[in-house]
Amino acid sequence: MNRKFTNIFGGLLLTTMTLVSCGGDASNSVEDQMNDLDQSDVKVSKEAIDQLIQSFPSPIETSTIIQKAGNEFSSELLIPTKKLDRFVSSYDKAMAMGAFGGDMGYINIYGKSFVAIDYLAAIRLLSVDLEIDRFFNFEDMVRMAKSASNIDSLQQMSTESFNNMEKYLREKGRDELSVLIVYGTFLEGSYIISYIAKDNLSEEMKNRVAEQKESIEKINEILVSASSDKYFANLARQMKPLQTLYKKIKIEKIIREPEMLEVDGQLTFVDKSETIITAPDGVINEIIAETIKLRNELLK
Repeated sequence: MNRKFTNIFGGLLLTTMTLVSCGGDASNSVEDQMNDLDQSDVKVSKEAIDQLIQSFPSPIETSTIIQKAGNEFSSELLIPTKKLDRFVSSYDKAMAMGAFGGDMGYINIYGKSFVAIDYLAAIRLLSVDLEIDRFFNFEDMVRMAKSASNIDSLQQMSTESFNNMEKYLREKGRDELSVLIVYGTFLEGSYIISYIAKDNLSEEMKNRVAEQKESIEKINEILVSASSDKYFANLARQMKPLQTLYKKIKIEKIIREPEMLEVDGQLTFVDKSETIITAPDGVINEIIAETIKLRNELLK
């Protein structure tokens, strides 16, 4: 599992584990659905999921972008936590859980702990309904989270926990739930970036929006390959306008040899590669509008 995977799910797992003592009754659980229904026809390779995650910007990069933009915290960006019963199926719940994890990343950037409690509760309830809370050693994770010096150990445990969860879902023929959690996290992150860029369309924000092209292409490949399932076919159909807009963007990567410099008495390699992004006039604005529309259709 790559480092970005750990970082992306670290925020989600940290929020989920915090509510280990909150309890809650599970209903319409994935376990029951697995026992009562045939296995899903959706088959997505682990390699495809890993490639998708590798294309995402890390939460650290996203946090830096948001902070540089200078926008104040806005709860209007977040998905409402009331009426979680609007997420009916296990598919809906998996996507929503990923999206709420994306919201928690935004909340944590601004340190708005008074807002976090509702989102922690929502994630906890969804994880229980999905029968995936069992895969995390919450007690140890909470203990590690209290000390910044334990962050590497916490990330390693988070990765191992998610691997165990993913293995279980695959053994049950439900690996599509892993895809939907990832998709929900990505979609909410893209929405937040788009929402901020809408009112602050600097050159850097334009590039951040445009750089989502690779992720969109990989997501589309997965959705199309799984389109024998009506839910995934519908997701592919809804994302088609966004994918069409991203085709108009050209991204050229110029690879150069790194330069070795002496910094504070130590030799450091400096990456001299360059990424050139070309987009027709108005396309970035159209992408921003379509991203916000897609997220609201699926999650709000």
